Amino acid sequence: MAEHTHTLTSHVSAETVWAFVSDMDQWAPFLLGYQAHDQQSDRESLWTIKADLASLSRTVDFRVQITEWVEPVEVRFTLEGIGEPMQGEGWFRIDALEDSSVPTPVETRASAAPGGFVRWWATLLRRLLGRGSARTAESTAASTRPAAVRLTFSLSLTPGGAMAPMIEAMIKPVMVATAEDLAQRIVLHLEGR
Repeated sequence: MAEHTHTLTSHVSAETVWAFVSDMDQWAPFLLGYQAHDQQSDRESLWTIKADLASLSRTVDFRVQITEWVEPVEVRFTLEGIGEPMQGEGWFRIDALEDSSVPTPVETRASAAPGGFVRWWATLLRRLLGRGSARTAESTAASTRPAAVRLTFSLSLTPGGAMAPMIEAMIKPVMVATAEDLAQRIVLHLEGR
């Protein structure tokens, strides 16, 4: 079995991440080698993936079945090769984190002791603009951002047939790239980058 799990952290809200990963129509096109998918029902779809394995290039169709929805934290699914001896499974997990567990530049600046010039400039700006301290503004900015979310994606495939050992050795690096790329593309998409 070839498998890989990848975890990323973001400041997108857990609700936003859940709304995205709970609907495979939204994230299926982000898969490496994605060609097409056809949703059969809210729990089943057919995917066409083009796999480039070393010098071999092959298009594979999979029946993808959602096996579990645990709103708002987890989606699990299975993959079954159509016309190919290949089985697999995957899952997304969303874990809300405390704000303090993922430092941001705003928090870093707020906790750092400013130098003399920075203190002088901040005091001048406060007096000219009649505003509160820069530290208060930074604290407000930090408190209004979404809580941190950890998104974990896992994917595994088990080839069958006489060529299974060779195919498994060839797909292991592809599984790493697929899991990491999918998780990164989802986070980048949700963060608007």
